[in-house]
Amino acid sequence: MDFQTQIDQAGFPADVRVSTYEEVEGRIFRIMRRVPEGKQGLEILLSDDAVEMYGEGPMVVTVLKQLLERAEQGLPMVEAGQEYPRQTFVAD
Repeated sequence: MDFQTQIDQAGFPADVRVSTYEEVEGRIFRIMRRVPEGKQGLEILLSDDAVEMYGEGPMVVTVLKQLLERAEQGLPMVEAGQEYPRQTFVAD
């Protein structure tokens, strides 16, 4: 299943954008929402070791569930020029 289909099926609110990109340590999943005060969002780093240990499919589903929960609870503000707050999933 392609990533966009997974996002669509996860049930994210219409006003959030979920994206992903590769980084040296693994894959970054970012959720972002624009609000009148600026921008809200966060990132989750899914380490290559976690994918190797638990499998890519189950870990992507886990990350998307975490992002959805955070979107429903409220995302932190991202100040201009600052990085997104980041959570990391690594292998045990």
